[in-house]
Amino acid sequence: MSTLEERINKKGAFVRTDAKHRHFISKENPNFLPEAGRYHLHIALACPWANGVFTMLHLKGLDHVISHSVVHPTWSKTRPDVDSDKHYGWVYRKPGDEPLPNSLGHGSFACDAHLIPDEFTGSSSVREVYNQCGDQTGPFTTPLLYDKKTKNIVSNESTEILRMLNFEFNDIAKNP
Repeated sequence: MSTLEERINKKGAFVRTDAKHRHFISKENPNFLPEAGRYHLHIALACPWANGVFTMLHLKGLDHVISHSVVHPTWSKTRPDVDSDKHYGWVYRKPGDEPLPNSLGHGSFACDAHLIPDEFTGSSSVREVYNQCGDQTGPFTTPLLYDKKTKNIVSNESTEILRMLNFEFNDIAKNP
């Protein structure tokens, strides 16, 4: 399981790893057809790649056919009940929950109206979604496109999700 420290190079730049989940939704792919109500996006508004996907979802007018959930922007322990597990990542909270403290002690951050819990898998973190789909090692990133029908990850590669949203759902998009 990679940590943030392992993804920073010697010059201090973030090094993005290749996505592991790279299926493609298409009319030509019988395993992943572009169907209304079938897919769910897991989004972190603090992630620039996820933000681009979230923007495309709304620009294309697909928010009525692809559901989404939004994590808290502060990383937290993904398994808070396991002392030996040191992984921090995206976690779900509900609007009105207690503020989530920063793990480095730099204050706490409100659980505002932008947070949307994951109601489809019941997961408390993005890591848990990956784990339920058989990925125990991560990285546990967003955006994450999830297939509610097969209960599998379709893709966690933002550029490919953008292409799918832009071209493969035009028949059901409000703004093709």
